[in-house]
Amino acid sequence: MFLQDISKFISGYRYEQATVETINTVKAAFIDFFGVTYRGANEDSPSMAFNTIDEIFRLNNDLGLEASVIGRPGFKTNILNAAFLNGISAHALELDDGHRQAQAHLGATIFPTALAISEAYGLSGKKFFESAIVGYEVGILLGKLVNPKHRNKGFHTTGTIGTFVSGAVASKLLNLDENQIINALGLCGTQAAGLLESDHAGSMGKVLHVGKANYNGLLSAFLARNGFTGAETIIEGSEGFLRTMVFDEEEYNGKDYSFKSILEGVGSVRVRDIYFKKHPFCRHLHSSIDTALKLKNSIGDEYNHIENVAVKTYDVAAEHNNYEPKNLEELKQSLPYAVAITLVEGEVTIDSLNRLVDYGLFENYSTVDKVNNIKNLVSKMAIIKDEKLNELYPDKRPSNVIIKLDDEFRNGVFQNITFIPKGDFESPYDLSELIDKFKNLNPKYNINNLVIIDDIINYSMTDVVGALNV
Repeated sequence: MFLQDISKFISGYRYEQATVETINTVKAAFIDFFGVTYRGANEDSPSMAFNTIDEIFRLNNDLGLEASVIGRPGFKTNILNAAFLNGISAHALELDDGHRQAQAHLGATIFPTALAISEAYGLSGKKFFESAIVGYEVGILLGKLVNPKHRNKGFHTTGTIGTFVSGAVASKLLNLDENQIINALGLCGTQAAGLLESDHAGSMGKVLHVGKANYNGLLSAFLARNGFTGAETIIEGSEGFLRTMVFDEEEYNGKDYSFKSILEGVGSVRVRDIYFKKHPFCRHLHSSIDTALKLKNSIGDEYNHIENVAVKTYDVAAEHNNYEPKNLEELKQSLPYAVAITLVEGEVTIDSLNRLVDYGLFENYSTVDKVNNIKNLVSKMAIIKDEKLNELYPDKRPSNVIIKLDDEFRNGVFQNITFIPKGDFESPYDLSELIDKFKNLNPKYNINNLVIIDDIINYSMTDVVGALNV
């Protein structure tokens, strides 16, 4: 059975097997996660989630196992709630790490679960990192197995596969045996959820997927430890994950699901393949943003001379063609606005997005020229599905942006193409750039606190969280 091999890997993996490259990547990912989550805790959706949890649980003073909520120094709650809340905060800014082929944000479902258990039990940094590496491996493996078909059916992989990822991390930290891990992952599979309609409708359901993935994965591991059983055929069974949430029935019945080729890679950890994000938009928009930035360098602030803009890209990216976003959640999924804002503003940050909203970006009328220029560019923009570029997806995420200028500004055509956005391992951010991202998100945070991560394996995670969450 498929889960038997996965469970064997989870149970048997040891920190000592990790390469230096893997360890350094996970350290960078943890720093990135913490900075994004610390700032994300101030957004509307995490604040609403915090208030809701407080409303439901505030009469329960016996917390039992407890863990910290990042961005709320000194506050602790039970580990289920901590993992839930930290997952929402991690995903709220659209700046958390992910994996191109797996099509999932992995750190947001790994680190909240790992922190909750590691802090509550006072586990070592070594155990914490060991579980994080396992989480990335399982997430990449399962994400690549089901995508792009799973995503094309309308499922949000971060919520669905993320539940398995959280369950794998929790199982590792709780030292479950192979049979218990099978049960835990079986329970994860029956709770795996997340519909992309929540994303593209501009709702907060997208971040809820992440919080629930952490909650359900962690709960599944604890249930399995106490003898609760889950289906060991939850992946490949006749009514399992693949048949109901990935493949059509005819396609499923016509394939051999021995998984031999898939499972050959188990244990050859591919953590280095994850990407980091700089732009606070959906990752499918990043190639277009990077291309627009290149063109911005050519035309400078002469965007008023743009007659029209064509964005040719792969189908999934082109489907993010919302020309009238009504809130920040919709804005972060809007390809026309992402390109227009970039051509006017250049590098875009959370703060600059918030300022544009304050200046009337979602209103029918604004007195701010930049806002009106952005809306004017959006009205001149065509989003085009390009068949040749689509053939390169999902291995690449290409975008070709073409700008036609009027006769007052050289009457020229400027175009550029990006095949893989900045931040993937082919074009990585170095650690100094991730530290700069952390500082920009959290300007009042004492960056020297991060030094403890360099030697994290020699500390208790209780002490690490205490030193970081201040």
